[in-house]
Amino acid sequence: MEKARRLYMMVVIMIVCCAMVLSACGNGNNAAPSASNTPTPTPEASNGSSSGNAGNEASGEPTQDINWAERKAMNEAAGEITYMTGYYYAASPPDIQVVMADELGYFEELGLKVKIMPGLDSEGMKFLAAGQAQIASAGTPSLVIQSVANGADISGIATFGGVGTSALLVMSDSGIAEPKDLVGKTIGYHGAMPANILAMFDHNGVDPTSVKGVSVGYDPTVLSTGKVDALTVYKSNEPYQLEQMGESVSIIDPGQFGAETSFGVLAANNKFAAEHPTAVEDFLRAVSKAHEYAVANPDESLQVLAARSDSVYDIPAETNRWAVERELVESSRAEGHGVAWQTDEQWQREIDMLFAASVIGEQLEVSKVMNNAFIDSIYDGEQLIWLEQ
Repeated sequence: MEKARRLYMMVVIMIVCCAMVLSACGNGNNAAPSASNTPTPTPEASNGSSSGNAGNEASGEPTQDINWAERKAMNEAAGEITYMTGYYYAASPPDIQVVMADELGYFEELGLKVKIMPGLDSEGMKFLAAGQAQIASAGTPSLVIQSVANGADISGIATFGGVGTSALLVMSDSGIAEPKDLVGKTIGYHGAMPANILAMFDHNGVDPTSVKGVSVGYDPTVLSTGKVDALTVYKSNEPYQLEQMGESVSIIDPGQFGAETSFGVLAANNKFAAEHPTAVEDFLRAVSKAHEYAVANPDESLQVLAARSDSVYDIPAETNRWAVERELVESSRAEGHGVAWQTDEQWQREIDMLFAASVIGEQLEVSKVMNNAFIDSIYDGEQLIWLEQ
């Protein structure tokens, strides 16, 4: 009897091992080659036309039969995940969602150990490329695309906002209402003229050399004092600052003039994602659930961000930021899909803009810069798949 029992156990172990090997092979067959030759899951779910009902495609596990205890063990085995924020503890996607997922215990509930490192998204892309961070915030798909063009082995795995937060700000009495009104005017920008502004000019027949661009600092009063005629801004930031000073300002939205972009991107190191797909999936699962809380409880969420910040935290300004950006997220959500689901079209338009502006030297394929498999796996249509209670 004892010998038979041992034989039975050996057979069970062999079956389990075979199943694990077959599952791993299935992932590799769906993978797109990365710069380091490490396979990254890119099944059909990465296509913008995906139904969103693909199940747990990134890990090969069907949604209707998730073994949560097994997933938790796999996530624990992935080790500590370092996440770098995009702009310290600003109340912007995806950072507010990541912080609240940590605060509410969602990561821990899924077996994930997450270390949140405050910083800037430009630093985050470098940390991702070097393997010093596993997941990081990127303000726009453009930042990920430029990083990949420069050799980084990373991918965008989720995008919260289907429209952009960047815009041009003008004084309300300036007489500037559309791109053609900027001819002969001066635009203040940070670092370089944004690609979507150049794309806006192109779409509207404005010669970019007919507009003077100057690099300015981060003081929005350069606009109100007349030092520039227009200023590149974020919809959720500088307009509020100037209005608080009693100034009347107007926005020129590039998206309304043929140059739409996106915001609130989560990017991952491809090697880590390929080796620990369930950890990446469940990171997104926790973050997506935290989004619901942050939308329903903005004041409490901002207090958490303030408590974690090492600098003076401007609650009114951050309240405005989150109010504006959560509305942009909700109003631009892809029909039939959950929050942060992204499309090929979103990323293709960024590639096109960057190439046209000579920011990147080649037209990269969408599959080289984004991977929708992970975000697709955590939803059944619009419904987030959470642990069985």
